[in-house]
Amino acid sequence: MSKLAGNSVLHIKQSLPAFGKITKQSPPLDWLESYLSLYKLPIPTSALDFYCGAIEVNQQSIFTAAWEPSRTEGTAIIVHGYLDNLGLFGHLIDYLLAQNLTVVCFDLPGLGLSAGESAFIDDFSDYTSVLDAILSLCNQKFTAPFYGFGQSTGGAILLKHLLDNESAGDYPFHSLNLLAPLLHPKGWWLNRHFLPFVKPFRKSLKRRFGLSSHDEKFLAFIRQQDVFQPKTMPIPWFIAADKWAREFETCNGSNFAVNVIQGTGDTTLDWKYNLRVFKQKLPNMKVSIIDGAYHHMANEISGIRRQIFNAIDLR
Repeated sequence: MSKLAGNSVLHIKQSLPAFGKITKQSPPLDWLESYLSLYKLPIPTSALDFYCGAIEVNQQSIFTAAWEPSRTEGTAIIVHGYLDNLGLFGHLIDYLLAQNLTVVCFDLPGLGLSAGESAFIDDFSDYTSVLDAILSLCNQKFTAPFYGFGQSTGGAILLKHLLDNESAGDYPFHSLNLLAPLLHPKGWWLNRHFLPFVKPFRKSLKRRFGLSSHDEKFLAFIRQQDVFQPKTMPIPWFIAADKWAREFETCNGSNFAVNVIQGTGDTTLDWKYNLRVFKQKLPNMKVSIIDGAYHHMANEISGIRRQIFNAIDLR
């Protein structure tokens, strides 16, 4: 674990190899075993190939990891939420591997092991350009069809990518499963009017860790052990998120059959408002409501998480 603590994180970021398969002949990555162990991520075996490393997107290094079973029937691409990193998605990775899918994950810019100012983004199009690069990588290396999975901001990224690309034809995703997708956070109407006054005087807001899961061990982990958790949230990210919300609220929508999974215990999002807007813009949307589930659906306690994963649609 010590190799992921403190100042070594910067060293790891600066020494990431190019994305590729990790084999016994690969140059040793002295941090990798500790990384997989810390997050309880799948260990490569003779029946499970593992890839990791950096891809370059807009002159930024984006950390990417993939698990490929010996028998694979498609590829799941997981897009994590704001302030998250791919390491937090072990439960979902395990579930998708059990469905005989290759699983590809990546850290968004400024988060996890990816380059960029911490938790910063100018525009959600910066996120979708990274997703396009991941899709290009998957087209080269992994098996179609492609299934998109997004948690919170990851869901918003997949929706923006859908709106930006569907009309051009040859849309790359076979299905989209969105876990508590971001549109309006709770109390966003106040933030929308508050931000213009704050922007000239503050560069960021202090992060507060809320009750995002019933799993106390998960909450303790992100507060005390996850070395990649940002402590502040840059104001420009909130402005970019507001721009995304306005963009979606005024768009023509899509007939794509998006699958939305939402918990009734979510205190991060104004989820009832969000679902109303989603239904207007996504007329073929399927919705599964999970009673009592909090916001971080991929890391809920096992009983609730089972309901969430049972609501996933791979058709």
